[in-house]
Amino acid sequence: MSNRQSYWIPILLLTVLLTSCSGGTSGSVLGSNESCLISAGSGTCEGTFNKLKGTYGKDIEDESIYSGDAIDVEVQASVVTGPVRISVESPEGEVTFIEISSGNSGALIGVASGEFDGFEVVFEAIEGEATDITYQITYQVR
Repeated sequence: MSNRQSYWIPILLLTVLLTSCSGGTSGSVLGSNESCLISAGSGTCEGTFNKLKGTYGKDIEDESIYSGDAIDVEVQASVVTGPVRISVESPEGEVTFIEISSGNSGALIGVASGEFDGFEVVFEAIEGEATDITYQITYQVR
């Protein structure tokens, strides 16, 4: 192997590693509270985020959910300041979302893709930061 080839191998490996780690949560939540009632493949979680920065993946954990399951999801939410986008992604890759502006509420009805022991609802502060978000997530595995 030439010096030129050995130079590019670490760069290629680093690129692959960084690419595989991208996606998911790239934000944070400060001051959160949540209460869930879960019963084998269905449930309701209610909670609040005092401050949302960037994109945050909210994991809903349920041992009756498996990778690739289709899950009917309804998210009702309200936002005091800063617009928020809420989304779920189906097993087929279809993304359903709603955007809620400051001082308003809204509802998202969509299908989420099951992961090992749960699924994800994504909250995104569209302008970088949002405050006082209240949500209720209701779901049922198909």
